[in-house]
Amino acid sequence: MLISKFDGTINAVSKKQVISVSAALACFLLLYRLAVPALGQEMGAALAVIIGGVLLWVLEPIPLSLTCFIIIFGLMVTGAATTDTVLSGFSSNATFLILAGLMIARGISHTTLGERAAYRTILKFGASPRGSLMALLVTLQLLAIFVPATAVKATLLLPIVYTLGKNLVQTGSRPEVQKMLLLGLAYGTHVTALAVLPGALGNVITADLISANLAYEMTYTRWLAFFAPVSLTLIPCTWLILSLAFPAGNEGNPEQRVEFLTRKLEEFGPLKASEKRLMAILFMTVALWMTDFLHGWPAFVPALLAVILMALPGTGFISWDKLLAISWGNVLMVGTNLSMGLVLIGTGAAGYLATILFPDSLIPHVFAFSAVGFILMGVLVHFYHLFIGNVATLIIIMVPMVLELGTRAGIEPLYWVLITGASSLLGFILVIQTMPGVIVYSTGKLNALDFIKAGVPLTLVSILVVALAARFWWPFLEMLFSM
Repeated sequence: MLISKFDGTINAVSKKQVISVSAALACFLLLYRLAVPALGQEMGAALAVIIGGVLLWVLEPIPLSLTCFIIIFGLMVTGAATTDTVLSGFSSNATFLILAGLMIARGISHTTLGERAAYRTILKFGASPRGSLMALLVTLQLLAIFVPATAVKATLLLPIVYTLGKNLVQTGSRPEVQKMLLLGLAYGTHVTALAVLPGALGNVITADLISANLAYEMTYTRWLAFFAPVSLTLIPCTWLILSLAFPAGNEGNPEQRVEFLTRKLEEFGPLKASEKRLMAILFMTVALWMTDFLHGWPAFVPALLAVILMALPGTGFISWDKLLAISWGNVLMVGTNLSMGLVLIGTGAAGYLATILFPDSLIPHVFAFSAVGFILMGVLVHFYHLFIGNVATLIIIMVPMVLELGTRAGIEPLYWVLITGASSLLGFILVIQTMPGVIVYSTGKLNALDFIKAGVPLTLVSILVVALAARFWWPFLEMLFSM
């Protein structure tokens, strides 16, 4: 009986996969047949392959990295672009930065440094539910400086947050406190990552597209200057919204919680030699990132140096084989997404998509240099984010269109591209909009309505904060940079 049930589940999953793959294939064939005669071989084939690939990413019947191979193969064999263009994303700074960043994150997870930082920060802010939430957000901001992958940070802290929430409930707080902390992890991971260029995959892709298509070099320090005020504003907003949406109720027994946290720290013992080496390497890397205006190194160069030092005899603390045990699918996603963006721009497909997805009546208002225009830009990106869950996919579709529309409007669309990248990262309403959201949802302690309850107000606040930064802060920065 058990075997028959298991076989039935496998068959059901397989049928779903076959239907999804068949739908994506049918979409590609239909678009190819209709678009190539009407738009030409390059643009028509590019649209057919990319839209079919995006459908596979959205439905996810097969691994995302396998879809990357399908897209690269499709772009080549259909003649959508030359081999050099199709593979150009894999030779970009962004691809090597993410590769090195994932290896750095692997090195950090090899130690207890992240867990030490989390428990110590919670003790500093107090062991109350609201204090723990703020401590979590501060810890995520600290980790964002050193750990370049949002999913890695969420995975690293999930056991701590889950255990802490359980302990808070046991010592007198309401069950909602666990939801508050889990959503704090999901939302805070992206809110804090926005300020740091290597902090999220979406940041890296956005910056690389800006550098490739605009006469503007988006360095580590420039990105930090643009978005640090946004992150620092959204952190207390996130804390307040989650505290109101999921009130902790009775503070319970604070002494018992302090004892629990102290005991956890004592279990780690004193700092190990490997952790001291790691700290030295991380601080050196951040120092090199923040002084890029002096030495001129792209962000991936200090990251590569950090990886070398982590594995090199004498300075290292982890074997090379263990550093290589990363998610190579993420590297494939970066290279493929960047290649897709260049193909969309190079073939003119981005302009064609822009005429479909951006209503003509809205374009003059969206591309007006005003707070209202920037708000409209954010609203449009968040609206499309509800249907395209993957952040990198959304950016690679939206940014080329914004670049094309900005050119048509006769303006340099730098601010609109930055708003697009930031809004794509700040998706809070649906579970599937971010990987940290999926990770915390997998605990079984949250439902879709919990995300909507806190995600809608936080999304509205983030749209306003980003728009105000674009209208008042970014022009001031540009004036300083030009001096």
